[in-house]
Amino acid sequence: MRGSCCRGLRMTKLVLIAIAMILLELSSVRAGEARLTLAKGETRRLELIENPSTGYVWRFDRAASTNPAIVRVVDGGFVPSGDESEPPRAGAPSLRFFRIEAVVAGRARLVFVEERPWEKQAVRRREVEVRVR
Repeated sequence: MRGSCCRGLRMTKLVLIAIAMILLELSSVRAGEARLTLAKGETRRLELIENPSTGYVWRFDRAASTNPAIVRVVDGGFVPSGDESEPPRAGAPSLRFFRIEAVVAGRARLVFVEERPWEKQAVRRREVEVRVR
């Protein structure tokens, strides 16, 4: 009985973490973080929630972006959610992050898409307006 109680608590914890990650993403969009103003050489981190166990991952879509040459975008990988002492659970959300570094002055519209790499059809799209001073 004790084992089932602990599993239930772990599952509740994972659900709460997933909800918190979703709320963080929604609050960052509402707070206007889809617009960045950077000084030349400055770097910011963009975080997006994904579920790689389903095949859906975020990627930077350079071709769909406008004037992406003013920044350097680096895929920083992902961090699984949950307790660090346990292996990642299949189906649990993760946090994908990109580093955006200002290279030259100007304006850009960066496009990030969430898709299965073998399907090449985005299920979600996020645009970030960038101004480099």
